[in-house]
Amino acid sequence: MLTGAKALTRLNSYLVTVSLVVSVVVVAVLALLIAVVIYFASTARRLGRYREQTVQSLRLVDVELERRHEQLVPFLDAAEASGLSAESLRQLGGARSWSKAVRERGMGLQAQAAAENALSAAFHTVLAEADAGRNVLGNWAFQGPAGELIVTERRIAGAVRVYNDTAYRLSQAVGTFPSSIVAKSRSVIAPEPFVETREMPDEQRSAQAVA
Repeated sequence: MLTGAKALTRLNSYLVTVSLVVSVVVVAVLALLIAVVIYFASTARRLGRYREQTVQSLRLVDVELERRHEQLVPFLDAAEASGLSAESLRQLGGARSWSKAVRERGMGLQAQAAAENALSAAFHTVLAEADAGRNVLGNWAFQGPAGELIVTERRIAGAVRVYNDTAYRLSQAVGTFPSSIVAKSRSVIAPEPFVETREMPDEQRSAQAVA
């Protein structure tokens, strides 16, 4: 049987043990909370950086697409003056108009990618015809705009590649746990890739049928 002094000593020892356990638990919880806060803050900054990079890279794509749209005007004039196929030029002009319409109507990046790919294909068809016919050799009125467009085509391809890379990185962060929780709390969504799909919008089918 424990005496009063021994009982008091054992009680004090028990209280000290409980106090130590509680202290350890509190410290662990605080450390966990701090880690969560730090992770949330760093992930939020990372998502914000990815989103800004995606916005800026898409803006660069738009700049290059608009540059091509404007450069096609003197090219079409020079191609027509050079006596190239009216059918090829009509297809190129129609593809130019459609790509502009897709952007202005906000039909989505996948529809826009399809329209821009069609425009690029129509442009290279005219170039191939010009090279085969050899009726534009030494014609700077044609070669000048054609050369500028070729450079712009490369710039467009590079800008699209950069955008898709940044968009993919943001999509991965948005769709992967636990960063997806932070993304949802910050209303960050996965961006649409600038990639052509096989399905063609009804409006595009109608436009091509009319053309």
